[in-house]
Amino acid sequence: MKNYREIDFVRCVLIVLVVLVHIVNFGNHYPEIKASVLAFLMPTFLFVTGYLVNIDKTLRRFGLYLLQIIVPYVIMTVGFSVLSYYLPVRGGLTHLTIEAVCEKVFITSIGPYWFFYEMIGCGAVYYFSFKCLPFVCNRISKFAVFGFILILSSLVLPVMTLQSVVYYFLGTVLRQCGCDFQSLFKPSFYALFPFVGIIVGLGCQDWGSVLIMASVVCALSFMSWMYCRVPAKVCRYAVYIGMNTLPIYLFHPVFTISARFCQRLFTWDSSVLSFTFVTLIISVCGSLVLAWLLDRSHFSYLFARSRFLR
Repeated sequence: MKNYREIDFVRCVLIVLVVLVHIVNFGNHYPEIKASVLAFLMPTFLFVTGYLVNIDKTLRRFGLYLLQIIVPYVIMTVGFSVLSYYLPVRGGLTHLTIEAVCEKVFITSIGPYWFFYEMIGCGAVYYFSFKCLPFVCNRISKFAVFGFILILSSLVLPVMTLQSVVYYFLGTVLRQCGCDFQSLFKPSFYALFPFVGIIVGLGCQDWGSVLIMASVVCALSFMSWMYCRVPAKVCRYAVYIGMNTLPIYLFHPVFTISARFCQRLFTWDSSVLSFTFVTLIISVCGSLVLAWLLDRSHFSYLFARSRFLR
C-alpha cells in the first residue's frame, strides 16, 4: 500500500501510547493525562486498523489472518485472566474457574486484549458482508449490511460497543473508497491546536462524540507532520516498531506488570517519570526480543504464526 511507511510511523506513536497508559504507576500519578490520551488513542488505532485490513483474499487466506489473531488472543487472555486472580489487575478474576476464564475470553475480555476481540469480530463481519453475500451487489448495500451487523453485535457483545466499532467501520469506508492516507490526512503542525482544544480545553472523552472523531483526524494530520520532520534514523526505528505492533501489543503487559516489582528502585523520583520512561523502553524492546526468541525457537507456531517479526 502507498505510504505504508507513514502509516507504520503512526502505528509506532499509537503503540507507544498504548504501553504508556498501561503503566499503572503513571496512570495513578497522572490520571488526567491518561484519560486524555485514552480519549483519542484507541479510536485512532481502530480507525487505522480498519483502514489497513485487506479483504481481497480467498476465504482460506482471510480465515488464516483471523486465526493468527484468535490464537494469540486466546492464549494471552487466558494467561492474563489467571494472573489477574493472583495480582491486583483491574477487572480481574475474583474466583478461578473455567467458567470465569471462558467469560473473559468469549464475552468481556480483559486488560488491553479487548482490542483483538474487536479486530476479530469486526474483521469477520467485514469479510462476510463484502465477500460472502453474492446477492448484495453494490458497495453501499454491503456497507449497510456491515453496519447493521455491527449494530446488532454491539447490542449483544459488551466489548464491541457502538462507540468503538464505528471507528473501525469508518476506516473500512475509506479503504473501500480507495482513499489515499496522505491525501486524507495532510501533514499539518496546526492540527495540534484544535486537537488540544478538544481533548484538553473541552475535556471531551466520549468516543461517540463528533468532537472525538475530529480529534482523530487532527491527531493523524499532526502525526503525519511529525513523520515528515523526524530525523531519518529515528524514523527508521519508528517504522520498524510500527511494523511490529502486534507482538508489542500482545506482550507488553508482561513487562508493565513485572515493572511494579521494581518501583522501589525509583523512590528518589517523586514524579515517576524516570520509572515510566524506563518501563516504556523495557516494555517495547522486551516485547520485540520476546517475539524474536519465539521466532528463533519456532515457538511462534504455537500462536498460529510462522514468525512474529516483520
